[in-house]
Amino acid sequence: MVVRNRTVPRYRTFRSLCAAVACLWLTACAVQQKRVAYDAIPVAELPSAQETAYGNRVFRSLSKDYPVDADSARHGMLEDTFNHLAEAAGLDPMDWNLYLLYAPGIADVRSVEGNYLFVWSGLFDIVENEDELAGLLACEMAHVLAGHTEPVEFTAGSELLFGLTDAVATIGLMMLTQGAVNISGTGMTRWAYVEASDLDGVDRVYTAEQLGEMAAITALMLESSRYAPEGLLDFWRRAGSTRLPQQQLERLVREMPTERRLAILESAVLKARAGREAEDEQTENLVRTVDSGL
Repeated sequence: MVVRNRTVPRYRTFRSLCAAVACLWLTACAVQQKRVAYDAIPVAELPSAQETAYGNRVFRSLSKDYPVDADSARHGMLEDTFNHLAEAAGLDPMDWNLYLLYAPGIADVRSVEGNYLFVWSGLFDIVENEDELAGLLACEMAHVLAGHTEPVEFTAGSELLFGLTDAVATIGLMMLTQGAVNISGTGMTRWAYVEASDLDGVDRVYTAEQLGEMAAITALMLESSRYAPEGLLDFWRRAGSTRLPQQQLERLVREMPTERRLAILESAVLKARAGREAEDEQTENLVRTVDSGL
């Protein structure tokens, strides 16, 4: 009697699945992104109902893990700082959602679509003044204004591979388990890639290009406000010199080396300051011209 090995076809399917997944991970990183050189603070757009609903879901999820602080002196300081930054940037604070989460061991600021801003209270333990707080908060506001919190858009080729891998994964699991496991539906591998690559809302890691865009807007916001941009630079200089607890900084730093981040911010601040000084000089010349004609 000849015994047929029924596992071979299943393992061939499994190898095909692995090959498809490997191909996906090599190509799906091609994300469609808009690159913009900002020489002015962009006009804010009202979030859609879908974006607001997403931000609200993130808030409800975070509030289960961290108590919301809405009454402390720190919350009052945070709200006052945000309101002034919004005024300097021409934004309506009523269109934004700002929350302080009580977490002494976590120093972080995050923004997600829907104009939601989250600040973990441990941030107050490592900033030295309101200028530093304003600088860090302005960075996240700038990410929103630059559209960095919008859902990631993949290329058509990547979307095709996501769909293909979904189909192969469904068939492969059914064959490997002889029908005991049946997972169907679209978007499985797309979701897994977004989560694994830190492209989801709260854990998103920004590219150097996106940080450059953010820095340009942040510098313009701070130059238009009562806060000194040097506060933001001082904070990251201190962070890079290990004078701050690195474990507490881990979430705030994300995956960008502090030296690289500092260089991007310094360049943006110098450019914004040069533009501001040129505008002031132009205004002074115009005043002199008017005065001389009187």
